[in-house]
Amino acid sequence: MIQEAQPGAGSAGTGTAEVQEREPRLDPRASVLVVEDEHELRELIARWLEGKGYHVVEAADGRDAVDLLEAGLEPDVILLDLTMPRMDGRAFLDWLRSKPKHQGRRVIVASAYLEDEPVLDADRTFAKPFRPDLLERELARLVSGD
Repeated sequence: MIQEAQPGAGSAGTGTAEVQEREPRLDPRASVLVVEDEHELRELIARWLEGKGYHVVEAADGRDAVDLLEAGLEPDVILLDLTMPRMDGRAFLDWLRSKPKHQGRRVIVASAYLEDEPVLDADRTFAKPFRPDLLERELARLVSGD
């Protein structure tokens, strides 16, 4: 389950400039494709990301994600589960990296099964359950091009 990190006790009196230094500001057009087969978890992640200023598109599995990308979707980052029906995350990643248009697309894999076989073609991996504050920082870093 995702839980929002609580700000530190001393943050209430912090000035805006100091807060902006600690929390990277997003490009208002930054978008994330969330590829997750568990409906409730996908919805939870999507609503949380939207609350952080991201535009979110959801896909129930790799096949749905392929359809969205082939229809012209160009997300800044893809948040990808590995274990899904129809097309799993590894097959989706193989497809993505085989397409010149999508080879450089940023991907974060979030899975409970990372120990089974490492994911080599992802920009970052998170074991489920993951800390949302770490995901937030990594998304901001990838969106900014770092």
